[in-house]
Amino acid sequence: MIRFSSLLPISFLIICTPAWADEMKIQFTFGPPRPCTTVFPNPEIKMKSVPPGTRTIVVKFRREKNYEMGGQEIPFPSDNIVKPESLRTWGPCNSGLYTYEVIAKSSTGAALAKAEWSEPYPP
Repeated sequence: MIRFSSLLPISFLIICTPAWADEMKIQFTFGPPRPCTTVFPNPEIKMKSVPPGTRTIVVKFRREKNYEMGGQEIPFPSDNIVKPESLRTWGPCNSGLYTYEVIAKSSTGAALAKAEWSEPYPP
């Protein structure tokens, strides 16, 4: 038999979990296909549920089979949007599934959250 007093700590955690504890999410959509180039401007990347205290974000780009195509650490945009063409990575030349990954970091450099989203290219 479960005692009521043993449920108090669990109910306290459920009630006191902050709203920002939702999992961070990102989303992007590729624009029209471009010719194969060595340097590729990023599409707009929208972020949701970014943890408070985020000061910078690391944005990484990769294709299938975890083939890294570049990334940058930039200041966290206050509107939760990485503007199009604000990053430079290697360009997608082959058809396939491509992924952006965003890591939210604190002022001390500690990772606070991570999210990723994949889209086919060309769209």
